[in-house]
Amino acid sequence: MIKKGDEILVKVIELSSEGKGVSKLEDGFVIFSSSTLPGDEALVRISKKKSNYAEANLIELINKSPSRIDPPCKYFGICGGCKIQNYEYDSQIKFKTNVVKNAFERIGGFKNLFIPEAIKSDEVFFYRNKMEFSFSDDEWMFNPPLIESYSPEQQELHKEHFALGLHVPGFHSKIINIQKCFLQSEASNGILNFTREFFKSRNISVYSTKTQTGFLRFLIIRQSKNTNDMMINIITFDYNKELIEEYSRLLRNKFSRITTIINSLSQKKAQIAVGESEYILFGKGAIAEKLKTNYGSTFEFNISPQSFFQTNTLQAEKIFNILINFGNFNKSDNVLDLYCGTGSISIFISGLIKKVTGVELSADSVADASSNASLNKIENANFVCSDIKDFLEGFNKLKDFNKLILDPPRAGLHPKICDILSTATFEKIIYISCNPHSQARDLQIICSKGEYIIENIQPVDMFPHTYHVENIVSLLKWRK
Repeated sequence: MIKKGDEILVKVIELSSEGKGVSKLEDGFVIFSSSTLPGDEALVRISKKKSNYAEANLIELINKSPSRIDPPCKYFGICGGCKIQNYEYDSQIKFKTNVVKNAFERIGGFKNLFIPEAIKSDEVFFYRNKMEFSFSDDEWMFNPPLIESYSPEQQELHKEHFALGLHVPGFHSKIINIQKCFLQSEASNGILNFTREFFKSRNISVYSTKTQTGFLRFLIIRQSKNTNDMMINIITFDYNKELIEEYSRLLRNKFSRITTIINSLSQKKAQIAVGESEYILFGKGAIAEKLKTNYGSTFEFNISPQSFFQTNTLQAEKIFNILINFGNFNKSDNVLDLYCGTGSISIFISGLIKKVTGVELSADSVADASSNASLNKIENANFVCSDIKDFLEGFNKLKDFNKLILDPPRAGLHPKICDILSTATFEKIIYISCNPHSQARDLQIICSKGEYIIENIQPVDMFPHTYHVENIVSLLKWRK
């Protein structure tokens, strides 16, 4: 009988959807082990025991998987960003394809579906257009064995109590002082390091959730892939005009690519990188990005500090062009775009259809969507601010729309929304999701009454070296 603390030799056969190695004992008992890959033979220690599975931590690799590689990032295994950076990329793609397949078979109950291989990212490093870094006075000691003989009091003395970087998984406030991150550009790493040294050298305080005092909170870097724009947004507790203007001036002198610098203020207790007010220190306070369609059009989007925009621009273009292929749009289509955000999909398809209506709960996003439509001289798109469930329950003209687009948050759709859609009259529904599990659950309900069938599926790798996968599905109204 396996119990917590036992050490067991396992052979890893696959990865779970959360990136943990999966092994099975002779009796079928399943073990999920951290830091292991398919093909590994490893000694693991049981950390948690349940009735039909156990969780374990890696002690030693006995034989390494042939797909295991050396990750280039020195923070791998400590930072929570790239959990499978040590897995060669072709194997990552197969893993993500299987995540979608397993979700639709096991959660959705769909059988005999053709699921093509996930579409690779053209850039496997430095692909993100936005990164959020946190300030903290609780630095994670990157190389603790150097001081393992010290007492806790001595260890505290060796901490600098000033960190700017990324979170350590499982710790609320601990931040790794990241010198180089492989997710965004080399320029962003230079800005990250400059920002840390600027404020650290001036002994500027860091906001603490314990005392709710301190000045520095977050650094957000946004940069366009199809234009040369770059935004720096430093989020602080309050405004220090002299300090922040000095930071802005020196930053611009060193990094000429920067096109706008913003100081956002946040006095909320929650550690969320969103400002309540803003000071524009340089530039226009927003950046522009462009998306290119396969039908010859290019659209420009205005991205403000609070705007949502797909984090991997080049892969977003692929997803939106797949959506066009799945949608089979024509000039008679009246399309409903739910969870439209800042209107990127609505605008992207606008030249192919008669009319599109986007619906979004965030008033700021709706304002951005309307602004982006005007920017691109789009006259057949309008946007509504509403809770999606309330909109569907209270709107009596759903039959005016013949096609529907869904791009909800990771949690997926409210069950009531799924129920409404299960008897809707849309001739086609296209559902984009960053969570195949909630997507499969929702589609099972939508298809449960026999009104819709799955027509096409296409996974897309938006985030290399993570276990996340984007998936796009088209449903066809079943003509009985």
